[in-house]
Formats: sequence, C-alpha cells, structure tokens
Amino acid sequence: MEDITLKTIATKLGISISTVSRALKNHPDIKETTRQAVYELAEQLDYEPNQLAFQLLNRRSNTIGVVVPKISYALYLQAIPGMAEVAEKHGYQLLICQTDDSYEKEVRQIHSLLSSRTSGIVLSMSANTTNYDHLLKIQRKNVPLVLFNRDCEEITCSKVLIDNHGAAYEATSVLIGQGRRKIAFFRGPQHLQISQKRFEGYSQALSDHGIPLDQRIIKVADQEKESIVAAINELFDSGADHDAILAYSDQIAQWALVIARQRGIRIPHDLAIIGFYNEPTNELLDPPLSSVSQPAYEMGVKAMELVFKELNSTRFAFERVVLESSLVLRGSS
Repeated sequence: MEDITLKTIATKLGISISTVSRALKNHPDIKETTRQAVYELAEQLDYEPNQLAFQLLNRRSNTIGVVVPKISYALYLQAIPGMAEVAEKHGYQLLICQTDDSYEKEVRQIHSLLSSRTSGIVLSMSANTTNYDHLLKIQRKNVPLVLFNRDCEEITCSKVLIDNHGAAYEATSVLIGQGRRKIAFFRGPQHLQISQKRFEGYSQALSDHGIPLDQRIIKVADQEKESIVAAINELFDSGADHDAILAYSDQIAQWALVIARQRGIRIPHDLAIIGFYNEPTNELLDPPLSSVSQPAYEMGVKAMELVFKELNSTRFAFERVVLESSLVLRGSS
C-alpha cells in the first residue's frame, strides 16, 4: 500500500506541499476553504504525519515544555489542562517539568527541553531564580517563551498574569473595611516579583486609609513548611498587635489558621486571615479560608495560545495579558 504523504495530498488538490503543511497546522494565513479541503482529504486518505521527518526538517519537536514550581499546587493543576487542550488542537503534546522552586533544577530542565528541540516553553519561574541567562538562551534559539503567573521584568517576552498589586490592594481594603487596623503581611522572597507586587498593593492600601506600615508585623517566608511555621510563630510570639493576616500564598495562610487555632486564637473574631490562589482545600478548613482566586484554567489557555501565536507568525509582538482575579470571602474573614 502506498504511503500517504503531504505530496500525495498536495498533488490531488493541486496546491503546494507547504500549503498542505500549514493547513494541517492551522496556520492563520491559510484560507478556511483550503484548510477544510486539506483536512477532509487527509482524513479520507487516513493520512498520518511523519513526526520524525517533521522534526528533522524543522529542527523542532511537536512538544511544548511547561515548567512550574510544583505540579501539586492548585493553580498549576487547573492551568495545565487548559494548556493541554490548546496544544492538542495544534497537534502538539506537553512535556511537564517541576522545579520544586529550585533555580538549579529550572536551569537543567530548560537546557533539557532545548536539547530535545521543544517548540515552545511556558514557564512559571522558581522562587529562587535571580539569574536569567537560561531564559535569554531560549530567546537566542528563537523558541517562543511565555512567562506564566510569576513575572520577571528583566525578561521581555509574552506574559500571562493577574494584577497582583490590585488584588492585594482589594484584599487589604476589605479587611480595613471590616475594622481591622493591624494587618500583618507574609511576603515571599524579596526577588520574587509577584510577592513584591502584592506587598506594594498591601502597603498602598494601608497608606490610602491612613494606616502606618508596621515593620514588626511584616514577615518573610518561602513555600517550605519549616520556613512558614517559623515565620508564623515569630509573629505570634513577637507581642506585636495584629488583628488580621494577608499572606501571599494559601500555603502560608492555611498554616497561619491552623497554628492560630492551636494557640486558642479565635478566627475570625480575634484574627482574620486571607490567602492567595484559592486552593480547593481552603473550604475544608475550620473555618474555611478566604482567598484571592485566580482564573487558572483561562491563564493556561491564554499562555498556550500565545505560544502558538508566536510559532505561527512571522510578525509577532510580545503580549502582556493581565486577567482578572476575584476575592472569595469565607469564614476566616
């Protein structure tokens, strides 16, 4: 039986091989009538693309790398299906990597993805990344790079984010509106830009409401349990007055709620708590945890759409997409 190739389809339709190839990849320059004709004939002839030949010809694989700090975080669990849906529509698969918030792992994984000739990379940077040479290498190789969730102002590329400043400002303002005047803030590493933006939103809300910033109730923690627990106990043991907590992540907020209850602190009567990300487990806590919810699935879809927009365009302009978050109030506030 004769192998069905791009040339077979092109000959039967009287069009070029490159037109057939672009039609099968949903290239925007191909007319809908031509694309439909190519799809129908390809299905009729039971055409199967030769992926090996494609990779050798294009020096790219039909894979998109997705690099995240923790796959188990709800944000990424919800975003990755959105990415996969878009990738599959274009005939691509995802290669998912987890850095555990390690800069060294992130560098190794990026190099591995580039060595395997991945066609694009969606990245949520590790909390410990301060050197960006590996990201610049992605761009030197003309591989589309989209930063997702965690921003990096030093890198110019497409990005999909929420308004972290605005979200923290709103959460702080809501707590102030409830009568809270001593609002503690748990921030992440200083160089983590989403943490910095959330701190700036918190600080501005205090200033706009005439409340001075109290450095005694501003604590730093990373995403590891030991660091989180130590920072929370430091706040509780400090003796500094505080009647609310805004944490830059739900992991910190959840531990704050648990430790507060262990110490006999009444939630929310004595202490209100709000986190970020809206993890599903928030509803199982006693009381349920308030949190800033991010449109994770939509963020994943948009990030992957930007990868293919760059892949399929000869004149591509980087885009900064900022999606809306929402504050979900529960029993903890």
